[in-house]
Amino acid sequence: MAISSITPYRATTEHDGTNGTGQAARVRVAIADEQPLLMDGVARALDGSAGMRVVVQATSGAELLSQLDEVAVDVVLIEPWMRDGEGLDAISGVASRFPGLPIIALSGVADPGHVQQAVALGVHAYVGKGTRANDLPSIVRHVIAGAMVLPATSAQSRSVLDLTPREIEVLGLAAEGLSNNEIGSRLYVTEQTVKFHLGNIYRKMGVANRTEAAHHALRRGLIS
Repeated sequence: MAISSITPYRATTEHDGTNGTGQAARVRVAIADEQPLLMDGVARALDGSAGMRVVVQATSGAELLSQLDEVAVDVVLIEPWMRDGEGLDAISGVASRFPGLPIIALSGVADPGHVQQAVALGVHAYVGKGTRANDLPSIVRHVIAGAMVLPATSAQSRSVLDLTPREIEVLGLAAEGLSNNEIGSRLYVTEQTVKFHLGNIYRKMGVANRTEAAHHALRRGLIS
């Protein structure tokens, strides 16, 4: 797995490493997969790691979203392709309803097109189901700390997959024709921050301006 830097998820005081008593807080994990046996294996791997506790297990995207309305979590692991892509709808729902909540795609399908589609919807990591159970807790911690974990791909695909969820969001708004100031207002950030994100986008995609960036992103399915 390749790890690249993204803007860290800003945890609340309850989740920032202590539980108010000076002791380390547990990372609360949600898992969604239509295969209960596999989900149980993932849960055992994480529950067996110090500082982690699985608090949500769902066998559908709808069940996941329903439980997240009732239970606070710090990270979501989900199979994007369960029930012919129902997981993708759930990823989109989590990203929109719980902004900043880290989402890890845990899937047996990992070709570049599928990875790009999941990243465009808001996942912070894409992990194959062939990953060793002992490695999973470390990956979860990396993502919560602000890393993006993705499969190794061709250099061209890597340049796109290295885009952070926020950069993809900025790119989508730029493609709609919004000015830097309008994008900043929409995302509640300064215009300078928008310029910073656009500069990173141009560099990663090897383009010179927002028109070229939008064209490449549309062609690769990052934005619609």
